[in-house]
Amino acid sequence: MGAPLFSIAVALEAYPVLQEVGDVTNPAWRLVTMRAISFGTIINAVLFFTALNFERDRVARGILTSCVPSVIAVIYFQFIL
Repeated sequence: MGAPLFSIAVALEAYPVLQEVGDVTNPAWRLVTMRAISFGTIINAVLFFTALNFERDRVARGILTSCVPSVIAVIYFQFIL
């Protein structure tokens, strides 16, 4: 959950024009949010498969559970907005 927030903070610094947009339904915000979620999902996937490789099932289950907010956000931004 921290990776998407970090990515959005970096995007706001890299693209100051986004601070002026303000409307989260704007396509620019949607693009930044989807990229941030993708970044976080890639990190979680690497950690998930690493945990499975080292037979840490509880850790893998926790990582999988932490992906639930990302899945909800993807559904929201992709299909509802």
